[in-house]
Amino acid sequence: MDYYALVIGSIFALSFLLTLSKITTKGSKKLPQGPIIGNLHLLGAKPHVSLANLANIYGPIMSLKLGQMTAVVISSSTMAKQVLKYQDQAFSSRFVPDAVQAHNYYKFSMAWLPVCPQWRTLRRILNTSMYIVDT
Repeated sequence: MDYYALVIGSIFALSFLLTLSKITTKGSKKLPQGPIIGNLHLLGAKPHVSLANLANIYGPIMSLKLGQMTAVVISSSTMAKQVLKYQDQAFSSRFVPDAVQAHNYYKFSMAWLPVCPQWRTLRRILNTSMYIVDT
């Protein structure tokens, strides 16, 4: 009797995990094909050469899994121009550390604000009030 309960429980658990994995992967973003690199030192002594060799294999746009972080590498100047021209708002966001968020400093600093009217105003004030001192 215990054997049947174990089999039915295992089937239920596997079907639950399968359903859960399908739900979580349904909303995930499609990334370009690329290798998985566990550590940055695996790129070698000349990482620019290693990335150029990987670009020959995977194409001008590839995704790299560097540990827990996923990076999209664009090795073609025309592709980079297109991406930065049409996806500029997505790339202009900045990571705000927890220490800055704890004291709400990011709401009043041009370095941490996303591109918005307040950021533009702060940038304009900073540009007009800065001056160069000749020594």
